[in-house]
Amino acid sequence: MLQRWKHGRRCRKLAKSCPQPVLGEYLAACGALQVGHIANTPLISVDLELNGQDKKSDRIIAIGWTLIDSGRIRIGSHRHLQINSGQAVGPSPPMHELLDNEMAGGADLEAGLEALFSAARGRVWVFHHAGLDIGFLKEACQAWAGTIPGFIVLDTLRIEYRLRKRREVPVKHGDLQLGKIRNTYGLPRYSAHNAMTDALAAAELMLAIAAHMEPGRPLELGTHLKFF
Repeated sequence: MLQRWKHGRRCRKLAKSCPQPVLGEYLAACGALQVGHIANTPLISVDLELNGQDKKSDRIIAIGWTLIDSGRIRIGSHRHLQINSGQAVGPSPPMHELLDNEMAGGADLEAGLEALFSAARGRVWVFHHAGLDIGFLKEACQAWAGTIPGFIVLDTLRIEYRLRKRREVPVKHGDLQLGKIRNTYGLPRYSAHNAMTDALAAAELMLAIAAHMEPGRPLELGTHLKFF
């Protein structure tokens, strides 16, 4: 409770000085956000594609998201934005079907961030392995707005890890990959991988975990939140 209060106070303070209106509105809403259970708390599931893992030198090359309202994925809310990072996509993105010539026609990162934070206003974020993506978003927001925003997050990897530890289930390397966890909950495998598909996959996984943890009633989110 104290951590949530401190986070809200920080976001409200940042909102007053943020020079970018969209990010300022997001921060004000983040500071006032009331988190209840999964059926009455708006969520946004997000995935980034990156051309490396160093937030100082590498770049965001695609952003995908989908919205969750009333405990259901909102059909038609899926978004996928290719980002012109000004860099080559690097060795990993071919598996995500991203090519240099496609990235050259993508949106500027600032436009992508504006669209993302507009969609995220008043919502809790859902990620699978949140730390990496949030590190890149913070770095990008610092360059864009001179402001490092706060995030209220449900991390499906972290939640599943804690569940397995509680049940004393051994966790081996690779066990917590998104696809492998989805398989344990009977969720389908997606053959295509891009930011939007992975955001949708994380959203479905979050809802499946919630249904497993509290069958027949909506999961209270408070103890599963992480504040960045």
